[in-house]
Amino acid sequence: MNKLILTSLGAIGVGGTGIGGYILLNPAESPKTKKSTPFKERYEKSLLNLDGDSTIWESKFSLLKKGNPNHPSLKGISTKEDNIAKSLHKQGCRDLYDSSSENSNYLEDFKNYCAKLIEDVVSGNWIEGEKTQTRTKWDAKLKDMKSKKDKLLSPSLQELTGKLTSSGETFSETERKLLEDWCNSRRKDLSQGEEGKLIEEIKNYCVNS
Repeated sequence: MNKLILTSLGAIGVGGTGIGGYILLNPAESPKTKKSTPFKERYEKSLLNLDGDSTIWESKFSLLKKGNPNHPSLKGISTKEDNIAKSLHKQGCRDLYDSSSENSNYLEDFKNYCAKLIEDVVSGNWIEGEKTQTRTKWDAKLKDMKSKKDKLLSPSLQELTGKLTSSGETFSETERKLLEDWCNSRRKDLSQGEEGKLIEEIKNYCVNS
């Protein structure tokens, strides 16, 4: 009887090991792959309102007609009639919002055709060019910015101000370009619910008064 018990226990032991080995090798029991974050969660405050934001939708649609999107749901839309294409545009963006935000190609589509950028929420005409002229609009902005260095909200703008060596009313072409480059980079950033004061700062130094 004791032999039978020992034999049974041995069999269970071997079986247990076998089962244990199976569990370790069974893909169903392996650690789950980390789920990627969709655009609608990572960039929640940059999403366009599907029932609003009509002016921005029109602007994005114009870009889409001339663009070359990567997301399958946005491809081929430009060949359709405008009324149909605009509806497909919104549906394509809705699909993109559900896509993985880890895809860099889709990120470009998101920014270009489906998202709210800083330039979309800052009203007015952005200053462009004029770097080589005398007493340009950039000069007035740089002078004001330099006088308010300690009150600026943006760290990168504070750093830029520290590079200004000119004094008086006129600044160099290099200094004007520093501010122009900063404005151009900010206007293409995603709008993520920045505080009103930060938006006002961008407007103060990048947009015609």
